[in-house]
Amino acid sequence: MKRFIGGFLLLLVLAGCAPDGAGASTAAEEFHQALASGDAEQACSMLSQSARDKAESDGGCESQLEELQLSDAGAPGKSEVYGRNAMVEFENDTVFLAAASSGWQITGAGCTSQGESGYMCEVGGK
Repeated sequence: MKRFIGGFLLLLVLAGCAPDGAGASTAAEEFHQALASGDAEQACSMLSQSARDKAESDGGCESQLEELQLSDAGAPGKSEVYGRNAMVEFENDTVFLAAASSGWQITGAGCTSQGESGYMCEVGGK
C-alpha cells in the first residue's frame, strides 16, 4: 500500500509541474492581440529565442511581423498540450508554443498544415 500511495503522490507532484494548457491558449491569443493592435515589439517579446533569432536574421523581428500581416487569426479553436509544447488552432492560423520559466513562448506562428509533412510556419518554424 505504501508504494501505491508513494506512486500516487509522485504522479500528483509531476502533474503539478506540467504547464497549464489554458495558459498556452491565452499566450497565443495575446500574441495575436499584440499584432492586431500594431504592437510588433510586444509580439516579438513573446517569441522563443530561436524564433526571435530567425525573425531577426530575416530582416528584423518587428518589421518581419508587420510585413507578414498575421493579425487576422480569427476565432480561437482547439488547443493541445504535449508535455512542454502546445499547439493552438485559430480559424486562420496555427500557433506552436513551448513552456519556459517565464511562461509560454511562441515557437511558430502563421503556420499552415502541409498534411503528413507537418506544418509550414511564417514565423519561427515547426
